[in-house]
Amino acid sequence: MKVTKKALLLDGYVDEPACFGVPPYISPYVRYAFGVLESHGFETRYLTADQWRITCQREAVAEADIITVISGLTVPGRYRGGSPLTLSELKDLCGLPRKGSLFLGGPIRHGYTLKGGSKALDLVLDGVDCLCTRDPEAALDHFLKTGELRPEKTRTYEKIRRWAQLGAKVVKAHPFYPWLVAELELSRGCDRKGGRCSFCSEGAFSTYEERPVTDIAEETKALADSGVTAFRFGRCSNILSYGGTDTLCGIRPEPSKIKELYAAVRGACPDLEVLHTDNCNPLTIAAFPDESLGTLEEICRWNTEGDVLSLGIESLDPKVRKLNNLKVDAETALRVVRLINVAGGHRKRKRGLPTALPGLNFLAGLAGEDKGSFEANRLFLKRLVEENLTVRRINIRQAMIFPRTPLARLSKENPSKAGKKAFMKWKNWVREEIDPIMLKRVAPTGTVIKRVRIEERQGRLCFGRPLGSYPLLVGIITSTEPECEVIDVVVTDHGSRSVTGIPCPVDINRCGFEEIEALPGIGKARARRIIQARPFACYQDLAAILDEPGVLDGISELLAFR
Repeated sequence: MKVTKKALLLDGYVDEPACFGVPPYISPYVRYAFGVLESHGFETRYLTADQWRITCQREAVAEADIITVISGLTVPGRYRGGSPLTLSELKDLCGLPRKGSLFLGGPIRHGYTLKGGSKALDLVLDGVDCLCTRDPEAALDHFLKTGELRPEKTRTYEKIRRWAQLGAKVVKAHPFYPWLVAELELSRGCDRKGGRCSFCSEGAFSTYEERPVTDIAEETKALADSGVTAFRFGRCSNILSYGGTDTLCGIRPEPSKIKELYAAVRGACPDLEVLHTDNCNPLTIAAFPDESLGTLEEICRWNTEGDVLSLGIESLDPKVRKLNNLKVDAETALRVVRLINVAGGHRKRKRGLPTALPGLNFLAGLAGEDKGSFEANRLFLKRLVEENLTVRRINIRQAMIFPRTPLARLSKENPSKAGKKAFMKWKNWVREEIDPIMLKRVAPTGTVIKRVRIEERQGRLCFGRPLGSYPLLVGIITSTEPECEVIDVVVTDHGSRSVTGIPCPVDINRCGFEEIEALPGIGKARARRIIQARPFACYQDLAAILDEPGVLDGISELLAFR
């Protein structure tokens, strides 16, 4: 009788400059590892960190012939969809009785830390048979073929082609399925000429290489066949470089290659709902503005609304920029934001979200920083407001310091002297003065956000998000919608970092007092009048009982009369 080989694949979640894998995202790491196990005939149990935390399935560890854990963060973050595996949880796992070898891989190879502003620990864990220092899928495959532990093994794009297709089916085991975004790999390594930024781990081990369009499309089809309809080109350090031409000034964008990529992915998933990207190197736009504009226009022609192009600004203090080899100065950053607004600031549908906007990444705790360093950032953001430019998000983090990055040395020679108080003052200023302005520009009152999944309830409010790259957090005023339902929401108000809305279309004859009160221009008194006078047969009947009949004209087509 044939004996079934059993494997355990634990998704501890990943977050690094060019890859994200916290729910609802599922990373390439776990899909490739699952594909390797499939290729060797294993029956694989897939668990996320949150599932493991709740159930701690010891029997899965004890029964497994091989255990693979994917984990690690190299950028700090706060996550609504899940909590990454902690070091203590890893230690507990390693101490459980087992018969199989344990492989640990992912960004954790750089070291361990969960928060910004801290130095990462070099990882030493008793009980780990193979701490993969390069590609976990390659080390795993080599072991299953030869029985030899080679943590430094690497893979090629030719090699992962089959693993990526076989691994697509793991999505069905994810607790969020089918509400998932598949992070797609386009390239790896840093495309930048002249060295990398001091803090970045992306170029620490890999030279820049690109994956063929045909392979990306084949994996997309396999994922689509498994029920995935949302994708992001997140495993990529710079979307503009993909398919470009190498020059002395950097990789020059080629719009036709981006068109080929997007067309292939759309063709591979006819039911596609989300197609977003992530990283965009502002240096590329500065060096090749015309080619970049053409490429951005192609992205905006093929993507779905609400896309975000993340720009690594980090710090605009000239001395910090020079010491840490950062990408752009304030004037260059301003030109880049202008160009992306030109290419992506339009809306593909009435009341929709902008097609693609910049996201700004700022980083504190860099070498040479002092209390005055944040002033250059503040002046830059004020100029964006004054010029009526829009950014989707402003991400403010504290650096994680990893041993093999230049920042590990620089932070000893020129430590940051800014202090926590100055950092928090700068961050709070952005949250209070800039974020609310940008949020109103991104999603003005009357914007309809499609397919928002309700995630939790807090009193009369539900909170949810659509699928996508850095999706808006939506507070939904409703007393009737159950958790986990997916609904459309019309924006009625704005907070500092979230919008407030009500289910759309708005059923005037059935919805509650709170929903009617939230309509723009209504308030408590008019809401009571509407409740007392309903039902209404049409909008004209509703307008007739209001003291200001035209108050709802701006959203009249969003109202239903059933």
